[in-house]
Amino acid sequence: MVQKLVIHKGDVLSCHESIVITDFETGEILCQSCGRILQQNTTDERKDGRSFRQDEHMPTSLTLHDMGLSTIIGKSNHDFVGKQLSYEMKQSMKRMRIWDSRSQAKTSSDRNLRIALYEIVKLKEKLGLSDAVIDRAAYLYRKAAKAQLVRGRTIKSIVGACMYAACRDMETTRTIIDISNHLQEKRKLIAKSYRILFQNLQLTVSITDPINCIIKFANNLQLPEITKREAIKIFDTLKEKELIAGKNPNAVAASVIYMAGIKTNMSITQQEITKISGITSVTIRNRLQEYKKYIELD
Repeated sequence: MVQKLVIHKGDVLSCHESIVITDFETGEILCQSCGRILQQNTTDERKDGRSFRQDEHMPTSLTLHDMGLSTIIGKSNHDFVGKQLSYEMKQSMKRMRIWDSRSQAKTSSDRNLRIALYEIVKLKEKLGLSDAVIDRAAYLYRKAAKAQLVRGRTIKSIVGACMYAACRDMETTRTIIDISNHLQEKRKLIAKSYRILFQNLQLTVSITDPINCIIKFANNLQLPEITKREAIKIFDTLKEKELIAGKNPNAVAASVIYMAGIKTNMSITQQEITKISGITSVTIRNRLQEYKKYIELD
């Protein structure tokens, strides 16, 4: 089932219906009537109901390398009443600005952290993630840097590993392939860095729910609603028979979608599912032969 949905009335994008549904878990906007995807990778822009005046302190954030606690010296050469500063004071302020900027990233580790957090913030817009996921990824990167797991490895590989771990921890469906494509980093390097983080930081992450994978793959394949429901029905049957334990959730979702396409007379090829899910055709056929004993496809 799709969770955390928000229904908007009168918000028409490209569909003739007047009601669309926003799924913040997958970052997609769907039509309530036909289930067609109207927009992908949307950002969770829900407010927390708090506002700050100019004279109030802004909250700190883990996505800032200094957590928002450093000083900021403005570039204006005027005092508080608007009077221009003298020449000697201008030179003093210039030196203060230089040392202030140097003090914020005075070591290589500080510069590394600044670059990494900048990459994490960029991934927020590309993958349509919420602030909670980004803060979790920043927290994991800080722990990895403190444990000296970043040394000798690329910044993007550690950032990708932290982002993947944060998505799994927050039950947000994003694969390593999605993160690898947007980071322009090799998938093997991200997977290797993730294993290192998992072993050294003693992470406890939840297993990806295959239901979310089924919905995501079906939406990317633009399948009708009847095929999605049939896929979920097949998955529930396999789950009752305890046939999905220990299996790759993406592989289970890909196989179930292929079986649902057969039952609903939808022309879905294994190559199309492989392109969307990243699961090989051999794995899909192996799962299909195993599940055909319990599911009638005729």
